[in-house]
Parts: sequence; C-alpha cells; structure tokens
Amino acid sequence: MAQIATHDGIVLAVEPRMVKVEMHVVSACASCKAHASCSFVDKADKVVEVETDEWQLYHEGERVTVSVNESLGLLAVLLAYIVPAVLLIAALALVAATSDSDILAAAIPILVVALYYLVLYRFRHRLQKRFSFGLSKEA
Repeated sequence: MAQIATHDGIVLAVEPRMVKVEMHVVSACASCKAHASCSFVDKADKVVEVETDEWQLYHEGERVTVSVNESLGLLAVLLAYIVPAVLLIAALALVAATSDSDILAAAIPILVVALYYLVLYRFRHRLQKRFSFGLSKEA
C-alpha cells in the first residue's frame, strides 16, 4: 500500500485547473532545542502548483492539505541526485582511464551531468504529469 506524505498550506491563487499553495517547510532538526543557535536549521516557504479539476472549490487564503505519494519523493531523489552522481563518477572514471588530460577529466563529467539535466528539462512536462500533488480542504 502506498504511503502518502502530507503538508499543510495556504492557497495563494486560484486559476483555471490550477491552485497555487504556499507551504511553510521546516526541516526535522528545527524542532531541536538547540536550533536557535544552529546554522543548519532549514526553514523556507515553498509554493507548489497543484493541478486539479476541482479548482473552483478553493479560495485564496484557505487552509488546505497538499499530499503526494512518498514513492514519488524517492523517485525525485533518484532523478535529481543519485543518477547525476553516478553519471559524474562513471564519466570521470572513464575519462581518467582513457585520457591523461586533466582538462578532459574535469570537463567531460561536468558536460555529461549538464546534458543529463538538459534532458530532464526537456521532458519536464512528462515528469510534471507523473509528479502530481493531491489537494484537500483542511477539516
């Protein structure tokens, strides 16, 4: 059974088939007693665009809950961090094994990762459909 991650937010704007929601995101360490003196506390306001057919039911300023399947979060980490890291290391190892040029050893892995992110950007609309958020009114 798929687990769902949820986060509370406030509706910023309502457009046809799209609701923009602002969420105050706080890292897990923000609840630590020493967080006031720690420089690692990660707090930010994130805005997500939730595509929904029921956009007429939501109004600006309304409190809502945004949900996403947790497995999609793992896929996002895989696509954003793990695949590029593997590509970088593999390209570096390949260039280091086949060439004595330090310039190539530095440039080619960076170009490979840049090309990977360019491909992700090219297919962003397809990925956006896969990474869809759910939206519900708070009780």
